[in-house]
This record gives sequence, C-alpha cells and structure tokens, in this order.
Amino acid sequence: MSTQQPDYDLAQELRELGEQLKRAFQVARAHPQTKEFERQVTQAVKDLGAEVERAVKTAREDERVKQAETHVREAVQSVKEGGAKEDIERGFAKGVRALNEQIRKAIEDAESGARK
Repeated sequence: MSTQQPDYDLAQELRELGEQLKRAFQVARAHPQTKEFERQVTQAVKDLGAEVERAVKTAREDERVKQAETHVREAVQSVKEGGAKEDIERGFAKGVRALNEQIRKAIEDAESGARK
C-alpha cells in the first residue's frame, strides 16, 4: 500500500465549491437586476422540481429502469471491489476544481464589472 499523499482532496474541493457558490450569490444579490433574476430562478426551480417528480414517477413504473438499477448496483459493487474508487474520486475532484476555477473567474468578472 502506498503512503504517498494523493494529488487531490475531494473534501477540500467541495468546501471550495461551497464558498465559491456563496460568493457568487452575494455578488448576484448586489446586482441591480437581481429581483428579476431571483423570480426567474425560482420559477425554473419549481418547473425543474415538477419535471423531476414526473420523471421519477415514470421511471418507477418502467421495468427497464428497474433492470438498469440492478445493473448500476452491480457496476458500483464491481468498482468498489476493483479499486477504481480512487480514480473516480480523483476525476471528480479535478472536475470540481475546474468548476471552482470557472466560478471564481465569473465572480471576479462580475465584481470588476460592478465597480465600473
């Protein structure tokens, strides 16, 4: 077993994502068009929730989905046993890191635009 430290820290990346999202919302709230944006987002979230509920209901009734669920569970078990967990976690952490960088850039752009 290797004692080398991994080049990723999923927990740290997720904490950073949370901080970036918090900062993004703070910047958005300071923008003059925030009320309209909030209204649109609220409606979109409600619509999304309704669509997800419909999709879940339909999926529960579909035999193919039940079979796919079994296959997914088997695949997850295989991944756990095959040692691929670290590869998946590393890939996920790198993806979250890239997302954090993009959010950070968007926040910086928004803040610099608000100062002008």
